[in-house]
Amino acid sequence: MSDDSDENVSSGANPGLEVSVDEVEEGAPTWVTTFADLMSLLLTFFVLLYSMSELKVENFFIAAESLREAMGSTAETPPDSIIGLMMESADPETVIEPLSAESNDGSGDDDQVERVAAEYLALLEGQLRTSVEEAGLDDSQIEIIRDDDGLYLRIRNAALFESAQVQVRPQAEALLVTLSSITSEIVIPTIVAGHADSRPISTPAFASNWELSAARAAGVARLMYENGHPASRLEVESYGEHRPLASNESEEGRAENRRVELFFSREYVERLARQLQEEGIPLTLENMIVRSNGDPVSDEG
Repeated sequence: MSDDSDENVSSGANPGLEVSVDEVEEGAPTWVTTFADLMSLLLTFFVLLYSMSELKVENFFIAAESLREAMGSTAETPPDSIIGLMMESADPETVIEPLSAESNDGSGDDDQVERVAAEYLALLEGQLRTSVEEAGLDDSQIEIIRDDDGLYLRIRNAALFESAQVQVRPQAEALLVTLSSITSEIVIPTIVAGHADSRPISTPAFASNWELSAARAAGVARLMYENGHPASRLEVESYGEHRPLASNESEEGRAENRRVELFFSREYVERLARQLQEEGIPLTLENMIVRSNGDPVSDEG
C-alpha cells in the first residue's frame, strides 16, 4: 500500500491536481532604470566639473552678460535721434582715444560690434539728412555719403568760401551752426578735412593747396567750436589736391573736388563698441552714446 503511494507521488501522476506557474516579466528590473539615471547624472556632474576647471574668464563674463541681458532687459523703442540719447550729465569734453594694440586684439563678438556700429552711423545719417532738409539747404552743395569707412558730410567750397579765400561766407555760418547742434552731441570725433583741386596756388599766405585747404578746414572747425562743439572732439586734416573725387580736367570736376568734409569714422565707432564690451557694458545703441558719468573711452586696459 505504501509502495504504491510513493510511486504515485514520485511520478507526479495525479489527474485531479493542477500546478500554477508565475509568469516572468520581460526586460530589466525597475531598480536598474533608476540606477542608470543616477549614473547618467553623476557622469554629467563630473563632466561639468572638468569643464569648469578649464574655464576661460573672458568667456564666462560674456556668457554671464548674455544671461543678464536676456533675463533682465526690457524691449525699448529705437531712438529717433542721437541728440535724444545724450546724457544730461555727460562731460562735453569726453573724447575717444585710440586703443592700444593690446586692447584692440579682435576679441569679442565681431558681428555684434559691426551691427551696432552700422546702426549708430545709420542713425546719425538720418539725423543729418533731416536737419539739412529742415534747414532748406541746397542738396547740390551738400552730400551725405555712408560707406565702409564711415559717414561723410561733404560741403562744396562754393557754399562756404569765396574763391581763394578762407573766411567762411556770412550766409554759410547758419549752415555750420545747424551742423554743430548735431555734431556737438556725438561722442565720436568729428574730423574736418579740407580738399582742393589740382590748380596750383602760390601766394604770400598759401604756398600750396595744402595750406589753403588746411586753413579752410581749420576755419570751419573754429566756427563749430564757437557754436558749442567740444574742441576735444574736433580733428582737422588737410589733403590738398591729393584725394580728388572727380577728374580735374573739367570745371565741374574741379568744383566737386574743392570741398570740406565732416567725417565720422567707422573705426572710431567700432573702437567705442569694443571698449564697452571690455568694460562689461551691454553693447546696445543707447550705450554707444557717452555714458552718464562722462568717463572718456581711453586706451587703458
